[in-house]
Amino acid sequence: MWRTALGAALFVVFTAFGAAAQQRETISFESRQKGRPIQITATIYWPAKQGVVPALVIHHGSGGISDDREGRYAREMVAMGVAGVVIDSFGPRGVRSTVQDQSSVTQEDFNLDAFNALKALAGNSRIDRTKIGIVGFSKGGTSALLTAELRLATAALPGDLRYALHVPFYPSCVTQYYRPQTTGAPIYMLLGGADTYVGFESCSTYAETLRAGGARIEVKVFPNAAHGFDSGKPYFDRQGENYAHCVFQQQADGSYIERTSGVMAYGPGGKPVPGAQARALSDCRMLGVSGGPNDAARTQSMEDLKTYVRRHLLGG
Repeated sequence: MWRTALGAALFVVFTAFGAAAQQRETISFESRQKGRPIQITATIYWPAKQGVVPALVIHHGSGGISDDREGRYAREMVAMGVAGVVIDSFGPRGVRSTVQDQSSVTQEDFNLDAFNALKALAGNSRIDRTKIGIVGFSKGGTSALLTAELRLATAALPGDLRYALHVPFYPSCVTQYYRPQTTGAPIYMLLGGADTYVGFESCSTYAETLRAGGARIEVKVFPNAAHGFDSGKPYFDRQGENYAHCVFQQQADGSYIERTSGVMAYGPGGKPVPGAQARALSDCRMLGVSGGPNDAARTQSMEDLKTYVRRHLLGG
């Protein structure tokens, strides 16, 4: 059930030009932290337009929320007449970053945040439940991709509720399903050709597998663009966990084999093999991550996103 948090805090923030008012509302919804129930918050940036509006969920990456990226995307959506919804998957969990420890907030919990945000928004009378999309960056880009996976969506969402649009920016494609099927919603994957954090080859290859299974997916690679090409400043963390060479591929029997090491990390039916995942990661995982803005990719990717939103959330 949709409900507001922090005393139903609804406040108005005036733009720098003073010409228009921008409403923001904080909501909360249930999720989990490593199996324990937790309340996650999200900020809705409301457009001035009256009546029912579409919405775009915006899911941050391993470095958390920044005004330059998540805030900028939300403001651009508001200008288009779309509600921008920024999920905070870190603050309620007491986490600032997962760059050096991706297990501090698991990808499964990130995915659940994205699914439960959709359920919360679908119960909001101001939002068109059939016109809710998701965009995400890096770890959030991975949730933007995986929420299109049919088996995950079916398990997490009621009835026919589904995201209407998926736009993963430089996601990780560490987990690849055997003969995957998607919900049928369009997927636009935006990758950096010089991404050494998560790479781009594994996602490009997986997109072909998804397409062979009937997915409506398009991939765009920006040449010479690093990870975080739409961010505001370059970064480097020598202790950051780098999974660019890790791919856990599901087999016909449900087991998972890590591609680089050849280790079967999960047995038939997806049952964990004791110690196997650690052995696989010791071969494929590296330390050291970097990325930063690319002006051309930063500008073009925003225009691309706006095109997708017009086509699938604002179109007939």
